[in-house]
Amino acid sequence: MELSVILVAYKSGPIVRQALESIAQYNDIGDELEVIVVDNSPEKERIYPDIQDIPLPHFQYVPSDNRGFGAGNNEGVKVSKGKILAFLNPDIILVEPIFKKIIQRFQKESIGMLGIQLCYENGKPGFSFYNDYQMSIIKKWTLKLWNKMGRFNPNQMYISGADMFVPRDLFIQAGMFDEHMFMYYEEPDLKRRIEKLDPSKKSVYDGSLKMIHLEKKSTPSSLAMIGHEMDSSVYYGKKYDLDYQKKLVFEYKYYGTKEKVYRIINKEKAKQMHEIRVYMKERMDAHDIGCDGNV
Repeated sequence: MELSVILVAYKSGPIVRQALESIAQYNDIGDELEVIVVDNSPEKERIYPDIQDIPLPHFQYVPSDNRGFGAGNNEGVKVSKGKILAFLNPDIILVEPIFKKIIQRFQKESIGMLGIQLCYENGKPGFSFYNDYQMSIIKKWTLKLWNKMGRFNPNQMYISGADMFVPRDLFIQAGMFDEHMFMYYEEPDLKRRIEKLDPSKKSVYDGSLKMIHLEKKSTPSSLAMIGHEMDSSVYYGKKYDLDYQKKLVFEYKYYGTKEKVYRIINKEKAKQMHEIRVYMKERMDAHDIGCDGNV
């Protein structure tokens, strides 16, 4: 088996079906492709009835407890057989054949992790990569531009978890996803461990291949998601001796800046920013992290 696609789903049957149908449509490697759906949904909301009839050569459905993104993907890896693992979000849509070209790149080059261009439904570039643990307003504001231009810096950036392709053996040797993180920071954490294991295995961005990413449709934004991101930020910071206190204070102040701007142009958005900052302050207190300024 050349390639295993793994999707972790949560209460998103129609979205997952759309993704699987596009994979079936653009499968350019035939029987060398397997697709594994790990369903983290509550038992009464399992999505199998929505996806069971899609014509895929090798398909596995794995019901699982919801222990997070990394743990769900690890469950998929345990039953997979592909030489290359493709971790795809359930809200992606293939628009062209990509698997054969990706396999060929791995066969010819020393690659630790590969990502392709993620686009919005209108075809415009989305976020295919991110800065690793950045604490700069300029980097936040210019990230969209770098994605639009395809300017990926493997020394400072990491591939989005919505479309990560990793050699199976290397993924397992690196220790798989760290299940201490429920959601967020799994990608840069894995990147660091792969590069420590084998410095020659670099992250690569291929902007010549594209897929659609329906951002936020499989995991809608919520205060709970922000909480998961903050918790993972603290864990990741401690793991790599990074200044997680400074990081969370930076994010807190960033939302404060957004709140001030929205007070002028959008009162409702300003209210949302304020609610987020109140929640962030509570989470920071839980981690014994102080912040400058009052909510």
